[in-house]
Amino acid sequence: MRLPGSLRARLTLAALLAVALGGAIAGVLLLAAVERDGRRAIDKELREQTAEVLRGPRGGPGRFGRGPRGGEPLLRGSGTFVQVSYGDEVVARQGDVPDAAPAPPDREGFSTVDIEGRSWRSLTILLGDPADTRFQAFSTLAPVEERVASIRRLILLIGLLALALTGLAAWVFSTLTVRPLARLQAGAARVTSAEDLSTPLPDEGPDEVRSLAGALNGMLARLQASTAATRRFAADAGHELRTPLTGLRANLDTLARNPDLPEAERAALLRESSAEQDRIVHLLEGLQALARGEAAEALPREDVELGDLVDAAIYGARRRHPGVSYELREHDAEGAAVHGWANGLRLVVDNLLENAALHGSGRVDVDLAREDGRWLLRVADDGPGIPEAERERLLEPFARGRGTTAQGTGLGLAIVAQQVGLHGGELRLADSSLGGLAAEVRLPARA
Repeated sequence: MRLPGSLRARLTLAALLAVALGGAIAGVLLLAAVERDGRRAIDKELREQTAEVLRGPRGGPGRFGRGPRGGEPLLRGSGTFVQVSYGDEVVARQGDVPDAAPAPPDREGFSTVDIEGRSWRSLTILLGDPADTRFQAFSTLAPVEERVASIRRLILLIGLLALALTGLAAWVFSTLTVRPLARLQAGAARVTSAEDLSTPLPDEGPDEVRSLAGALNGMLARLQASTAATRRFAADAGHELRTPLTGLRANLDTLARNPDLPEAERAALLRESSAEQDRIVHLLEGLQALARGEAAEALPREDVELGDLVDAAIYGARRRHPGVSYELREHDAEGAAVHGWANGLRLVVDNLLENAALHGSGRVDVDLAREDGRWLLRVADDGPGIPEAERERLLEPFARGRGTTAQGTGLGLAIVAQQVGLHGGELRLADSSLGGLAAEVRLPARA
């Protein structure tokens, strides 16, 4: 059977099926109880009538079968008859005897017999005579059957009425129940573009609907963050890449217009073009890292071993800057687990090491230790350092220190600050014991 597509129709159908099933079970039990009680009442009447017939009129000794019509006045018109049998032969019958009377009984006690297609209740008593005399009283079950049939019709009528009322009530209440879903659907239908992602969906109704609305609002927030990151990436890329691309184009035009340019000047233009190309690559990588960080809620999280990550980052930095001395002075990193985005944590370490190499004079000290329930990563260089008044500004994208001559995009510390914040940590810029800058990152330790 194919279920209806409407949730309201399904709720109504479920209510109808539940009421129908419950009503059917209750009806069957009720009819069985009525029939059982009716049979018990018939059995009781049979006992009383049998005792009365056997006792005879005026309380005298029973003369059934010996007198002409001893129990006839008691049985006529009552839907009851009696018979007496000797062996296999019925010798007397009295009462409302049907045309097709039954054969002599095989055993004593109560039984139900079928006479002319109708049910009768029978009580057989052994009289104890030597001729195996048996007395049998019959009472029709027609009143019980009529009562059961009447109650069955009443149950069907009430059941149909109850189903109709239940269907109407279920339709009305299910309409009220699914109304929050309808509002949620209407709100979702209004989200047709990126500009609509900031409009939250209605968070009301039953717990399940509120939970669904919360999940959808969370999804919209992540989409909005991803869209904002994409737009910022495009805007920043267009703004920051314009200058190096213009310089690269100018160098290429100069080389194209002057094929006889002296070798020294040509080599200088090529070096400058290569430097501009490197700058473009670094800018794109930094902007991409910032964009990923802004959409960090959608990135996978896991337990990251900070000690292994720092070792790998230092190994890579030594290969990129063979003239810089990286010294891992304190390395108490046993079990240094941090829950977060592994690539984002690697960005933190790589950018701190790169920044120290670019702005230092050739020595970088790295410390990793546990402090007050958090992991402390300190990267110190021997460069000129950063005045305290400028440190906060240098955490913004594209901000560079005044008077600096080192290569860079101004994104390194901004990426570090962003990733540290996303991991619930703290970034602090301080003076280094080497005379330069010390960048201290504190990250919550994994319990």
